[in-house]
Amino acid sequence: MKERRETTTQISVSFEREEAGAEKIKRWIEALPLDSAERMRLEEIQQHYDELLRDARLLVRMGDRLQAKLRAANEELARKNEEIAHYNQQLREKNRELQETLDALQESQRRRKALTVLGLSAIAIFMVTEVIEYYIEQTASEATSQWTSFISFGLKALVALAFKPLEELVESLLSQTVPRK
Repeated sequence: MKERRETTTQISVSFEREEAGAEKIKRWIEALPLDSAERMRLEEIQQHYDELLRDARLLVRMGDRLQAKLRAANEELARKNEEIAHYNQQLREKNRELQETLDALQESQRRRKALTVLGLSAIAIFMVTEVIEYYIEQTASEATSQWTSFISFGLKALVALAFKPLEELVESLLSQTVPRK
């Protein structure tokens, strides 16, 4: 069962004039003879007027109570709206943090893939330079055999120096092909 809260009512309308009018009619009626037709009509009018005045007071009290309930409901809504705004702010902050974490994770995944591709490429290039070195040693004459180790060292140094630019190139290619979520 719903809990009833007692609300204070403030009568915003004064019925002083109406009550004074009712008193005036009562005095007129008392001044008339008991069996006159005018007195009977005035008593009937007074009875209807008293009923109207009672109904008006009742309606005003009901209106005041409803207004107080409406004011309380509006205050509750304002409080709930403030709570919702606070929760929305927290959600925006959490979403921002989550997006930053997701971006960092994607960057890490791209970097890991780039390093894997580059590592495999470096191994392949190293093997190719070994094959080229072997070919140079086998086909080189006596005069060029002294340069064979320098050529081999130069190719390996070239691979080592190209490692970082190749890593960045592969990473940028992967960042274009790996979809952002």
